[in-house]
Amino acid sequence: MDAAQRTRWIQLGLLGVVLVAVVYFVLLPSLSPPVVPVGPSLPAAGGRIAGKAAPRPIDVRLDALGRPAVDEDVTSARRNPFRMGAATPPPAPEGSMATRLPPKPVTPVVTAPIGPPLPPPLPPIPYRFIGVLSGVPGEGRIAVLTDGRIVVHGAVNKIIEGRYRIVQIGEESLQIEYADGRGRQTIRLLGQ
Repeated sequence: MDAAQRTRWIQLGLLGVVLVAVVYFVLLPSLSPPVVPVGPSLPAAGGRIAGKAAPRPIDVRLDALGRPAVDEDVTSARRNPFRMGAATPPPAPEGSMATRLPPKPVTPVVTAPIGPPLPPPLPPIPYRFIGVLSGVPGEGRIAVLTDGRIVVHGAVNKIIEGRYRIVQIGEESLQIEYADGRGRQTIRLLGQ
């Protein structure tokens, strides 16, 4: 078989595939089952819909649109779905005590906190722990701290700048608190 015949067979094969696809898509709608509408439909000539009786027509009273609505159900007359809150109470019977007295005003209940108000939290201690001096005669270990402007130092139970007291000096951190014993904080050694 030469190249021209081979090309012709390929063209005929492609034409056959296209012809089968066209026939399939043209005949597919006629082969599928009929679609039954889900919603209401018009009755057939016999007045029945697929073995069922035709629905009765809806009674539309256009003259009632201009008149105010009168509700037979008393509970639905008190309920308004577009407003928040509970339904209004039913009207009191004529001659009862409730019709003669005005309603009492409702006073909101305000609960006061128990005890005195809490004091504001203490500000954090502004120092960073930058090192430890060891072997100082008579002092033991001394912590070296900075606030970014000045460098201060102190031993355990010593007051720094009249405001802070060093509680404990460790290898990697120290504990410091306000001079009056409040607000204890742990500050880690920088450079780790």
